[in-house]
Amino acid sequence: MPHQFAEHLARLRTRGERRLLLLTGAEPACQQQAATLWQAAGLWLGDGPENVSAQPIRHTMPWLGQEYPLVIVNGFSGLSPDMLGAVGGTVCAGGLLILLMPPLVDWSSFPDPDYRRYVSQSDETARCFPNFLQRLQRLLLADPFVWHWDLTAQRCDAPLPAPIIDAWQLRQDAVGCYNAEQRQIYDAVLCCAGAETAYPLVVMADRGRGKSTALGLATRTLLAQGKQVVVTAPSRQSARTLLQHAASDEVLFLSPEALLLQPVATDLLLIDEAAAIPADVLHQLQQRYQRVVYATTIHGYEGSGHGFELRMCRLLASEWPQWQHLSLTAPLRWAASDPLEPLLARILLLDADPDVPPPRPQALQAECLTAAQLVQDENLLRQLFGLLILAHYQTAPTDLRLLLDSPDLDIWLWRDAEAGALYGVAVLVREGPIASELAEQIWAGRRRPRGQLLPQTLLAHCGYQSAAAYRYLRIMRIAVHPACQQQGLGSHFIRDLTAHYRHSADFLGCSFAATPEILQFWRKQGWQAVRLGLSKDIATGNHAAVLLSALQPEAEIRLTQWQQQFQQQLPVWLAHALNELPAAVILPLLQPAEVATLNPQERADLIAFSEHHRSADHCWPAILCLMQVAAGQLATLPVAQSALLIQRFWQGKSWEWLVQQHQLAGQKAVVQQLRNTIKKLLFLIGAG
Repeated sequence: MPHQFAEHLARLRTRGERRLLLLTGAEPACQQQAATLWQAAGLWLGDGPENVSAQPIRHTMPWLGQEYPLVIVNGFSGLSPDMLGAVGGTVCAGGLLILLMPPLVDWSSFPDPDYRRYVSQSDETARCFPNFLQRLQRLLLADPFVWHWDLTAQRCDAPLPAPIIDAWQLRQDAVGCYNAEQRQIYDAVLCCAGAETAYPLVVMADRGRGKSTALGLATRTLLAQGKQVVVTAPSRQSARTLLQHAASDEVLFLSPEALLLQPVATDLLLIDEAAAIPADVLHQLQQRYQRVVYATTIHGYEGSGHGFELRMCRLLASEWPQWQHLSLTAPLRWAASDPLEPLLARILLLDADPDVPPPRPQALQAECLTAAQLVQDENLLRQLFGLLILAHYQTAPTDLRLLLDSPDLDIWLWRDAEAGALYGVAVLVREGPIASELAEQIWAGRRRPRGQLLPQTLLAHCGYQSAAAYRYLRIMRIAVHPACQQQGLGSHFIRDLTAHYRHSADFLGCSFAATPEILQFWRKQGWQAVRLGLSKDIATGNHAAVLLSALQPEAEIRLTQWQQQFQQQLPVWLAHALNELPAAVILPLLQPAEVATLNPQERADLIAFSEHHRSADHCWPAILCLMQVAAGQLATLPVAQSALLIQRFWQGKSWEWLVQQHQLAGQKAVVQQLRNTIKKLLFLIGAG
């Protein structure tokens, strides 16, 4: 490294700033030069010399929550956007983030190993587009604070940071807080724990603002006061900073799922990185523990803070009028003038926020864009990605690269071209057909290649060998701007997509976390449920549902077969793996049986139960037949009535459980409700 860089780094430490050094050239030369800068306290990600203790680039990030004066990312090993976004926050004030990359002229043809994540087969990476890397190069070269060392040209462009009079430094107060904002958070957490009336507290900030530190310091104080504090987060690693500053073995850390399965006594529940936890899980935790502090990152790879605001904050405001909402704005771990944070935010669109459009839905126009078109319009890309972040809390930097580089995506926009307002976006993945030999292996459980979610699910989980032959368009993301929701735009978008793909695909489909609201939306579009996951998704806390819409006559026949098969199997799963599935999720899945009738004995048993005094248990087989025959009518009854039938006869809940769950006077009251519901169903199918 040029000798003058010593002065560069010294000034960075004085200023409390960080820099990105782009080191380009052949990989061996890049590694060799980067190794001359190595520090024992640094972090090297990707292939590297033996003496640097290089760590592989992978999805798990064990180094999160730590700080390093030097981080070296070997882009030759695969440039993961999630990793780049996460590692930027580990570079401490005065530190350097070094990115090793090929010569600039080779980026468009560089066979990035990260491409393997965006195609089904590893030998298909050549199909990927280089848009992400080309945009990255453009942004890096346009940033005046990026240092570029070109080994091929033997040129180093590294402007010397200007000197300052007063060196940047942090000063702690008596409890360990670094500024007034952080002290306000510390005091607010103590007040929340000690308030006479329980209420939730939300703390939001960008990374490096000290929110987790403030929570940890408050936890230490509460423990010293003899209070019980429980901490939860998406993972223990996510809460590392909080736990370190709490500095006590008395802090109990439990996963969100564990807190719901086995409630614990606590004076305060702290939820770190709350935006990365499903909103319905957070809602359940709030209802159970009430005195809860939520800390979340506004812009970051951990989850969308703005999505959290739209979902959870609105919910808290409606149910807990006394809730409090605080934020931190000033960075603590580096100076406010630090250029690395805004650079990474621009590259990964961590701070992308869509503009609020004017209410002109009648002016919207649908258009299908290519990734090449999108990457040339930075403002549109920011709006589009910001809308995806708002709509889906799991949207991450990797989704940006998927959007720009995947060869199998269709990107749809609905916008008012005149006003420049974006109303909605849909991202669709082309899947299938799957070659017969591979399909046979997937069906037999021997292979599970990446991607191809819809045909693979139908093959591997449902056992439908015919599913491999069809062409699918899976709606991976669909979003309507929050300012334009509840105006029927989502249904409008689905109609546009259906019309466009009518002659070029066999099915439109989707797979998503099954909540009553989302299921009802897709069922309203006429889509058919063909699969429900038997276990909960770790990320969402819900079972995944697969729904399809047939675009061709032959596909319509096949879809009817698959849907009826699912309908017949659902009661079996409800008795076992789906025994705890809420009735509100089950009901939107139910549809009328295609051909089904009651025989005379079944009808007689049902009348004996509903109009006389025959035991419900002795009529159980006949009731099961009725529920199968009248599944469509069952879904139209009031939830309380249909839930009793489902919970007793499909899920096998005890009389005691039903009495408690439905707050009825006793078993006789439950039986009477069941009699009335059976009588109503018999009438609805003309058998009463």
